[in-house]
Amino acid sequence: MTDLVSQLDAALDLRVVGHFYKKLHGKHPAGYWHAPGAITLLGDDDAALAMAVRWGAIAAVEPRKDDTIMLRSINRLGEKYKSNLADLAPDAYGVGAATRDWVVEPLAVLWAMREAGHRFGGATVTVMTDIPRDSGPAVSVAIACATVLAFRDLYGLDIRSAESVELVGRALSAFRVPVQGPGVAAASLLLDGGVALTRDSRDTTNQYLPLDLESAGLRLLIIDTRVRQGTAEMLRTDALDVDERDLVQAGMASLRRGDIEGLGPLLTSAHSRAHDAGRTSAEQNLAVTTAVAAGALGARAITDRMGRPAIVLVPTAQVAAVRSSIVRAFGESGWRIPRFMTSAAVRRAGRIAGPTTKTESRS
Repeated sequence: MTDLVSQLDAALDLRVVGHFYKKLHGKHPAGYWHAPGAITLLGDDDAALAMAVRWGAIAAVEPRKDDTIMLRSINRLGEKYKSNLADLAPDAYGVGAATRDWVVEPLAVLWAMREAGHRFGGATVTVMTDIPRDSGPAVSVAIACATVLAFRDLYGLDIRSAESVELVGRALSAFRVPVQGPGVAAASLLLDGGVALTRDSRDTTNQYLPLDLESAGLRLLIIDTRVRQGTAEMLRTDALDVDERDLVQAGMASLRRGDIEGLGPLLTSAHSRAHDAGRTSAEQNLAVTTAVAAGALGARAITDRMGRPAIVLVPTAQVAAVRSSIVRAFGESGWRIPRFMTSAAVRRAGRIAGPTTKTESRS
């Protein structure tokens, strides 16, 4: 068992998870695993340019002697869920089913692992996300990523990095969990700060590109407009049917020559395409136009499950001005004030405390 509660040098979010796990289960878990959220900067169903972000998910896990999965969420302390491994099936869960939304991602990835031939027993799993779901950084994907890493390590499963990405993608697709594009799971599992990746779903290859926002004097501002649209509409994967392959290629070229600022106009172009296709909300449109007018280099609407956030590439010195302008514009429109998040150091996915397998390089 791993006790992080009394370790004063442990990060606050880890100590919170440790505290509540002990309160919920009467003991400490075998280990803790973290995966960062991720953002698709540019992309569609076929290709995407994505990056990892600071916010994400932690899974605290303790193996069981039976095949029961006991699930709790620190974000939903009043709820709990129990399932048997043999009962996992996409028809029983997923967006649109009666199941609580926070249980879908762990169960989906466990189903995918079993379908791929990996054998393991049950576990008591408690998850926590450090931001609200659907607010931008794809924490639903991060939950799935943290879960696959935890079971890989706890049960000594031979799952390489590339297979982990495929398992998460297959799981979320089968359980009808919408994601931002084919690069999100790869970014969550494989990236830390200062690097982006492109992923092509047709050959499942990753290319790594420099994206050091800090050194460039830039920030990625994530705007949670607080808009949550209905499940049926979300399942149409609104933004993903707008072709952005040429923008992905242009983004790759820009990053290869060290021109991070060049991503700005590409983000705005992507937003214009989505807007013309009727795939953006009024709140997203206002956030984007206001940000650009206030000095941002570019901005676009994105989707995060049922959420309708926006992302903005902005010089560090202009972050406050951009935020203030958006707050004022939303207030004048009579809309709820958005939540704002900016990029910061990224903790790479993996074990925080407890058993581990051999660390792998990106693949």
